[in-house]
Amino acid sequence: MHGFKELLEIADTLNSPGGCPWDLEQTFESLRPYVLEEAHEVLEAVDQGREEDIIEELGDLFYTVVFYAKVAEREKRFSMKNVIETLKAKLIRRHPHVFGKEKAESMEDVIRTWNKVKGEEKKERTSALDGIPKTLPSLQRAQKALGRIKKRDCPANQSKPKHRSEELAQQILNIVHIAIDEDIDIESAFREALSKEELHFKDWETQKTK
Repeated sequence: MHGFKELLEIADTLNSPGGCPWDLEQTFESLRPYVLEEAHEVLEAVDQGREEDIIEELGDLFYTVVFYAKVAEREKRFSMKNVIETLKAKLIRRHPHVFGKEKAESMEDVIRTWNKVKGEEKKERTSALDGIPKTLPSLQRAQKALGRIKKRDCPANQSKPKHRSEELAQQILNIVHIAIDEDIDIESAFREALSKEELHFKDWETQKTK
């Protein structure tokens, strides 16, 4: 796509000698906050449902990938081509029901095939919990972890809360268990509920100042 080629050329100019001094100072480590920030801005735009904001924020998130590739090229580690080729190979490999001879008649079949192929790729993982990012928001991470635990029929944790904080935390875990059973994205649901509370408060503030 011509537009993608032009974007890479712009990124190359920014990250080449004589380009942007700030860009040239960035490293893998210094860019970490922007990956999270841009991802959260995409979520906020999706929650608000404004197309122009979604387009803009997806572009910003996409550029963090391009930026990382340019830093990698500058440090002679890898290139954007490596990123794209690896992604292409993974998509083909994990969709044998589309690009291969396997059949998938349902979403369950697709998920089962995906997990099977992923398991073959990640043989170094010894626990079902391996691979869950530590940086995920707590509710989202809890839902992923507890979901995997429930699938293994692990006996319930019988330890009793010793403090009020542990009791409240256990109540939150119980809610996550319910969300898993009812196939509810608890992170998104909680974010939407909190947004409603914030809007309610802002309306109250506005009325109070009139």
